Amino acid sequence: MRSSRVPPDGGFGWVVVAGCALVNIFNQSLVSVFGLMFADYLASLGEHAFGAALVMNMCNISLNFSGLITGPIIKHFKPRKAAILGSLLTGSALTLCSYSTKLWQIVLSYSVTFGFGLGLIQSSTFVALNSYFRHRKGRAVGFALAGTGVGQILMPLLVQYLLSNFNFRDTTLIIGGLAFNGVVGACLLQPVEWHLKDIQSEDDRESQPLLAVDKPGLHTNGTSCSKSSGGWSKLAALMDFAILKQVSFLNLIVGLGLAYTASTSFSLFFPYFLQKSANLTMLEAANCMSVLSTTDLITRVTVPALVDKMEFSHRTTFLLAGICLVVARSVMAEMRSLVPLMITSAFYGIFRSITIVNQNLTVAEYCGEKRIEKMLPNALGFNMVTKGILVLSLGQILGWFADFTGSYSLNLHAQNLLLVTTCVLWLCEMYFKDDE
Repeated sequence: MRSSRVPPDGGFGWVVVAGCALVNIFNQSLVSVFGLMFADYLASLGEHAFGAALVMNMCNISLNFSGLITGPIIKHFKPRKAAILGSLLTGSALTLCSYSTKLWQIVLSYSVTFGFGLGLIQSSTFVALNSYFRHRKGRAVGFALAGTGVGQILMPLLVQYLLSNFNFRDTTLIIGGLAFNGVVGACLLQPVEWHLKDIQSEDDRESQPLLAVDKPGLHTNGTSCSKSSGGWSKLAALMDFAILKQVSFLNLIVGLGLAYTASTSFSLFFPYFLQKSANLTMLEAANCMSVLSTTDLITRVTVPALVDKMEFSHRTTFLLAGICLVVARSVMAEMRSLVPLMITSAFYGIFRSITIVNQNLTVAEYCGEKRIEKMLPNALGFNMVTKGILVLSLGQILGWFADFTGSYSLNLHAQNLLLVTTCVLWLCEMYFKDDE
């Protein structure tokens, strides 16, 4: 019999889940109210669609390319401090926005600072959750992401109320103040070492703690690192560049990046499709979007627990949901009446939620299988950078394709090509791995 200390897989972990949900309510959900909060103010500055698109695209770049340094920050300062810093940055960014009088000032405050803060929050909260759970990761991440869904429902109502009673500066100051509440949630992300539990096991593999302690003089991948190592060697060890030599990891993050690009493009063009291709009224389009958001939120809370019990791998779950998304989006692209569109929107919300919940879990699962859990923060960072590159390149191509064809239905089918590519890449890897 061997005694070892392992994460609680519950216990204080549920407090950490609540903290992550709180951070998401007051920070992650704010992206959805950008247009509502900034549209009129940007118009008053003489900036219209181009200005708004510039701010949001730059924010997306900052968010995803922050992955280059969020990994080392989380490894050095730990998830709690990183999440606190992220919440302070988002709150400060919105506060600065309230005093901005030029587009470049909004780009610096909202796009750069707010985007970087969100990047820190996304990675640090997931790393904290991952460290506390072994068998219930799916439902833990689902509950935490449900905070984003709740915020996306409540924040537009709050912003609309504030704008009708206050001016832009006051509204942005109030929302910025609310963003600082993310610090409260981040403070709940206590180090898992404080809450490890003792277990008895006869299996040496089971007795190994999930969170190994780094030994001085060793890289994360176990290679020796002498004190005389050059700057590049130290940087490579800090950034865990070794993981990029694994073809299976590159295949994983490229697939996730393609799926993310398709999802981002859908969120952008779905309202246009409903109003211009399906010829729905604004109210009918809003109803379809509300149905999608509602089923998305319900799925985040309910389905992960079911998937955990069925013991499917997160990658397999993502793959199956991706295939269902392709079918739902293909059917939706040919619908032209309200009721069928509401039904397909409901199914789309379900399957989209499953892919969102399992994105980072798929990366964590890979690191666990390869016994490189210490590389997880940087693995998440490389995943974010890949998403940023693909959104900037393929996302722009999808936008050009919509303008060139003038058909948002064809644009939905084009988005499916990206997701189909993900499915083909992963299925090929599974096939050849089985042959080995």
